[in-house]
Amino acid sequence: MIMIALTGLFLLTAATTGQAATVSLTAYLLGGNVVPQNKSDAFGEGQFTYDSQSGTLEYYLTYDGAAPTKIDLHGPAKPDGNGPAILSFPVSASPVSGTATLTKAQADALLAGTAYVDMHSQAYPDGEIRGQIRRQ
Repeated sequence: MIMIALTGLFLLTAATTGQAATVSLTAYLLGGNVVPQNKSDAFGEGQFTYDSQSGTLEYYLTYDGAAPTKIDLHGPAKPDGNGPAILSFPVSASPVSGTATLTKAQADALLAGTAYVDMHSQAYPDGEIRGQIRRQ
C-alpha cells in the first residue's frame, strides 16, 4: 500500500514538473549571417525568454548601424538556409521589446534552433543583419 502511494506521488510529481518550462535564448545579428552574406557593418543582439506553459515569447532586440524597415522572426531554417517569415516584430529605434504568443509550430522552430531574426532595411531589403536563435 505504501509502495503504491509513493509510486503515485512520484508519477504526479514527474507529470507536473514536465509540463512547463521557461527557456532563455539569444541571437547575434550580423550581415555575415544573412544568406547570402552581405557587407553591412550593422550588428545587433536579441535576448528572448519563452514560457512553454503560456506560449509567450518575451523579446529584447538591440541594434546599431541599421535603419530597419522590417524585423521578422523566420523559420524553420538552418543557419545556411532561409525560411519564411513567421512573426513580425514592431519597427522602432533600438531597443525593440515586447511579447508575442507563439503557435506550436513557431515554438517548435524556436526551441529546435531553426528560427532566426532578420532585420531588413532599404539598403538590404532581403535582410541586412540576421541571427540564429539559440538556447543560452
